[in-house]
Amino acid sequence: MFSSKIYSELEKQNGIASARQPVGFTMIELLTVIALIGILAGMILGLSGLASSKMRIARVQGELSHLVTAIEFYKDKYKVYPPDNQLKYPNGNRIPGSSATNQLVLELTGCIVTNMAFSSPHSRTPNGSLHLLTAAEMRPLFGGAADGILNASEKPAKVRNFLNNYSSSKLGKITNMNRTVTFDIFRVPVQAPLYRQELESRGKGWRKMGLNNPWHYNSSDPTNNPGKFDLWAEFQLARQGNVQTDENGRRYVEYYVIGNWNGMKPELRRDYLN
Repeated sequence: MFSSKIYSELEKQNGIASARQPVGFTMIELLTVIALIGILAGMILGLSGLASSKMRIARVQGELSHLVTAIEFYKDKYKVYPPDNQLKYPNGNRIPGSSATNQLVLELTGCIVTNMAFSSPHSRTPNGSLHLLTAAEMRPLFGGAADGILNASEKPAKVRNFLNNYSSSKLGKITNMNRTVTFDIFRVPVQAPLYRQELESRGKGWRKMGLNNPWHYNSSDPTNNPGKFDLWAEFQLARQGNVQTDENGRRYVEYYVIGNWNGMKPELRRDYLN
């Protein structure tokens, strides 16, 4: 009893109320906390999206480096770069998309020659059976450059595979117009540029052929690496598919290009739709 009185007196002397009221938050304080949580969540999502974009860009750069190395090894062996399918209009302008249909997979992995035709696990019938690819079939697929496969022999030991341990998941497929042969083509690990359904787009055209997003290749008249070859990817990251309008009222979408020039740095470009 005596001690409790002393403790009570000490509380009074130190300005401590013996009967404490419960402490709560005002509505303004609660709203402030909720707002701060929202801001932090947005920052976290933004950083997560930025990290994801950087990872995808790094993945494209990694695969580009792998393919460039394989093509240079091919050049060391055969003294020429693999042929492309860069077609042009009569006025000299390039035909969009022709740089994406090429025989790179067949040239870099090699073919076995059988009865004047080329056999490869990357050339099959639509039902999955191996298909002997003739020169007559190759010309509609790969253009005038497709007179055959240089990296080919009747003796398997003489065929070089410049793409050891290259995952089949990195390949896309294209089927010819007659649906007699399906061949593999290198696929970019990020989605192709997307556009509105009613608008023309190279991305939409390639998806119709069952290919997600092709690597583009030009060895006949490269503009970024004269005397060598251009190899590049066109792709979009999150939200780049949104149609935007510039200061002149023209509609466009943004997309990235990464090629074997300028240190493989991503270039942000615009594709105008009207």
